[in-house]
Amino acid sequence: MSSAVPLREAPRGSLLELVLEEQSSLSAVERFASRHVAPHAEAEGQSSTPARYRDLIPTGAPGSGEQLAFEVDLDACSGCKACVTACHNLNGLDDGETWRRVGVLYSDVAPDSPAPALQTITGACHHCADPGCLAGCPVVAYEKDPTTGIVRHLDDQCIGCQYCTLTCPYEVPQYNARLGIVRKCDMCAGRLAVDEAPACVQACPSGAISIRIVARSGVDAFADGRLATEARAGTAQLLPTRAGALASASITRPTTRYVGAAASEWRADEGVGPIDFLPADHAALRPAVAHWPLAVLLIGTQLSLGLLGVALWASAVGVSGATSARLVELAWSAALIAQVVSILHLGRPRFAFRAVLGWRTSWMSREVIALALYFAALSLYLGLCLVATLDVQADRPAVDRLDTLVAPVGVATAAIGSVGLLCSVMIYVVTGRPSWSLPRTALRFLGSVAVLGGAASAGVLLIDRSAPAPIVGLLAGVVAVGCTKGWAEFRLRERDRVSSIAALMRGAALESGLLRPRVLLRATALALGVLLLGASAALGVAQAGSQLVAPLAIVGALACLGAELVERHLFFVAESARGMPGS
Repeated sequence: MSSAVPLREAPRGSLLELVLEEQSSLSAVERFASRHVAPHAEAEGQSSTPARYRDLIPTGAPGSGEQLAFEVDLDACSGCKACVTACHNLNGLDDGETWRRVGVLYSDVAPDSPAPALQTITGACHHCADPGCLAGCPVVAYEKDPTTGIVRHLDDQCIGCQYCTLTCPYEVPQYNARLGIVRKCDMCAGRLAVDEAPACVQACPSGAISIRIVARSGVDAFADGRLATEARAGTAQLLPTRAGALASASITRPTTRYVGAAASEWRADEGVGPIDFLPADHAALRPAVAHWPLAVLLIGTQLSLGLLGVALWASAVGVSGATSARLVELAWSAALIAQVVSILHLGRPRFAFRAVLGWRTSWMSREVIALALYFAALSLYLGLCLVATLDVQADRPAVDRLDTLVAPVGVATAAIGSVGLLCSVMIYVVTGRPSWSLPRTALRFLGSVAVLGGAASAGVLLIDRSAPAPIVGLLAGVVAVGCTKGWAEFRLRERDRVSSIAALMRGAALESGLLRPRVLLRATALALGVLLLGASAALGVAQAGSQLVAPLAIVGALACLGAELVERHLFFVAESARGMPGS
């Protein structure tokens, strides 16, 4: 016979009674709902109709000189990632594709407190006042809404060049390999249009994310306008982090506002020492995307330009026309291979013709135009060089007239190629990334022109058994430039290891650690190439007609080519920008 006590006879204070009493209280979800619904229902005279999140989105449209922007309350953000999940689900993102991320800032010392500080950060597209993605896109696949200021990406227009992932300091645009295009947050513009909050705003259980109206100038984004001086000086930061830890907010003038105690205490001009925050992943060493087609494009183009320069020099010092024409042929082949391989970098290569549309603002569009003109001019120059080598007697006056065009066309072709080289440099300089600054990028690219052009040309001249004096001078130049370039790269890497700029420090750590075998391969190949070219020159002078001259010259030139290709690979993978914590 059961000895259980009936429910109605359960002794007061028993476990069952306590459980029933606990279940009758409000749950966390119910408390959250009452917090947001009840005040609005009472204010609007409604008792049963659910209210929208009107305190989290503006009630009106932005006025003149204003736009919509995210506002994040750092005191309320708990790092639960509900915003990330909601954004992912609502927008149907692929695995590994995230438009909103959550990261962590930490500090060993906090103002007025001996305890360490920890701060979670949520971030998405900042819908900048001067968006780098929009300015850099070669196909005009971005637009900034004239009313709301929302920066939208036009998926149908995108060709998947991924340049916007480099020009955005916060690494917001995400490349989708399955679709072959880039995609990004648009602040759920469709929901805002019908007076609904964006997914991340509505999903946040603590109301940490909201939409506000700010000045379109972007100055309001910098801690409620208190960073105007730093913005003009180029040192403003979007988050309360140590100087140099993240990209300067002055590059694109983001409009996201981070408010709360952590944001206000970070201002030193208020008499409170700045919180020395660092991203939790600031020391994480992750190689960047290799972009091999771009590396081949850069090396091939610079090889071609170097060969062309040596061809013009060879013609001026009296080297035979046939040898000069062979140098131009090699330059033409290098340019052709470079431009064909570069198309493989596009996610949608069939739309490559669109890459010239952004020529007004995009250095990539300008590079495409300049390199196309360079290849056309180089083809004309090659044709003139080949005609000049023909032994034509029947129509000699016409051939002589064409000969007078060879030098001017060659100089014009070199000038166009130099413009293309400048565009290639500026493509990376305008990203604002420390390791791609103007001096560093120009050093690498101009050095490659000299080393590759000199090494390949010396090999051709040695094979053709041209006069030894020009070859020795050319090889001396290759050795000098190659050694200078390698020494400069080493010195920069050593200086970056102790730099206050986190991106440079991580890049140096990558090259000294995970990427060290590739750095050693690059140095070894360059040294081997220079030695073999020097040996072939010495052998050619000492033993005219030696059968070893040509093989040594070819292997030496190929070693230099391989060394510069590895160097350009390191140019991409050792770049270690951190757009936002957790990116």
